[in-house]
Amino acid sequence: MAELEVVKHTKAVYNIMKDPQTGWKHKLKETLIEIGIIVFAITLSLWLHNWSEHNHVKQEEREFLTGLQVDLQKDLTELKGDIKTYRTVKKGFDYFYNVAYGAPLQQDSLKQYKWVMYNTTYFNSNNSRYEGLKASGKLDIIENKELLNNILELYQEDIPWLNLLNADMNDYKREKLEPAINTFLIQDKNNNGNWEQVLREPQIQNNLRHFNSFYEIIAKYDGIIEKYNKTLALITEEVKE
Repeated sequence: MAELEVVKHTKAVYNIMKDPQTGWKHKLKETLIEIGIIVFAITLSLWLHNWSEHNHVKQEEREFLTGLQVDLQKDLTELKGDIKTYRTVKKGFDYFYNVAYGAPLQQDSLKQYKWVMYNTTYFNSNNSRYEGLKASGKLDIIENKELLNNILELYQEDIPWLNLLNADMNDYKREKLEPAINTFLIQDKNNNGNWEQVLREPQIQNNLRHFNSFYEIIAKYDGIIEKYNKTLALITEEVKE
């Protein structure tokens, strides 16, 4: 529509300048009016285009953030479950460490905590939506820079580091602690074993010292959960506007 107006008024300027019956003062006046109309039409056209483009980008941003909100909430549920498990695992390792250095082994405590020496923990982030936006080169549609920085830090720094910590702990149990236990453990047909003796073997004592790594893992989980909550709060503010 604006293009048609520009063409229309450009022709008008041409006709005015070609009209031999019109004085130059009148031609100048009419020409300036037509030029003003052309400039206004072009400016209006550009403004409308930019306004439409901005609305489209805001809609894309809203759709992404609404979906990301769901992804982060799912992640948060898993993170809280993981950290609860790690706190129980640490408690079990503390108990077995004390037994390894002289505390008596209680059978009910053995049954309660024996699993902590074998379990593994993995955090599976719901990151496909983020990776899709990143691959499309459209991360800049997120206008809130604090929010964007939080999202980038979570997916590019915090979560990869957390996964490395989990992998290190899983590998330690699978490759060092479990083989060492199997070396010394003798069980009868009812799965009753010489656990107190096993725990006091120097090799097992050394392996149980690895429980100090739980402090770093739990601290990392706490930090990530805090950042997830902050990011979700920022998203809530953005999508409600």
